[in-house]
Amino acid sequence: MDQYDKLILRELTHDSRISWIELGERVSLSASAVQRRVQQLHSNGLIKHFSVTLDNKKLGYEVRAFVEVNVERHNVQLARDFRQAMRDNPQVQSCYKLSGAVDFLLDVVAPDLESYGRFIEHSILALPGVLDARSSILLEEVKGFTAAV
Repeated sequence: MDQYDKLILRELTHDSRISWIELGERVSLSASAVQRRVQQLHSNGLIKHFSVTLDNKKLGYEVRAFVEVNVERHNVQLARDFRQAMRDNPQVQSCYKLSGAVDFLLDVVAPDLESYGRFIEHSILALPGVLDARSSILLEEVKGFTAAV
């Protein structure tokens, strides 16, 4: 990966719908060269996929929280079941398995605090093997996702 690839990736993280022509102008390459580079970055797996970022508030989700969850460590199957339950739950935007004092970190959305409480009670704490869960409600997004290029 050279300096042009890094510039291309930086531009794509801000606007993945940019045209090849405009992207080429921003990184001082031709549109065809940029297109070939993006296709190569994608086929090499550096670009996993192109996606759309939705506005959760406009979709009716007023609450966003980060939830730390601990599960029984001696039962591998319960941890697998927990991971699958998180994959299957549309309120869970992302789920990460961590090292250290917390086993999993969830990014969760809910329409309001009442429904968020129900989510914690029924979709997290009721799962077999879950020992505890701690929540932090998002007050302000200071910086969202950006790639480290």
